[in-house]
Amino acid sequence: MTRLPTLPVTGGQKVDYAAADPALLVAIAEDAEILVGTMHNGVSAIGQLLANSAVMVEDGTISADCLEALGFLMSELGDMAASCMALAAHCRRETADYNPS
Repeated sequence: MTRLPTLPVTGGQKVDYAAADPALLVAIAEDAEILVGTMHNGVSAIGQLLANSAVMVEDGTISADCLEALGFLMSELGDMAASCMALAAHCRRETADYNPS
């Protein structure tokens, strides 16, 4: 996240990937890909916990508010993962022929 503000932008406030430093784009892509993997593993773990706690949900030990909050969290994490993957793809496309010396 700390690297994102260092990306150049166009007059329309869109990231100018072509004008960005290739090393910066590679670093951002790597960070974004690691973040996506971590989020996917975390969401999967939450899903496993929910699936294995069905009895506690049925008897009210786990409240509906808790399930609602987890649902919103999982939704936001999924959206963030998709955005990170798109960011990584843009960075990788611009640096496909980049060869650091």
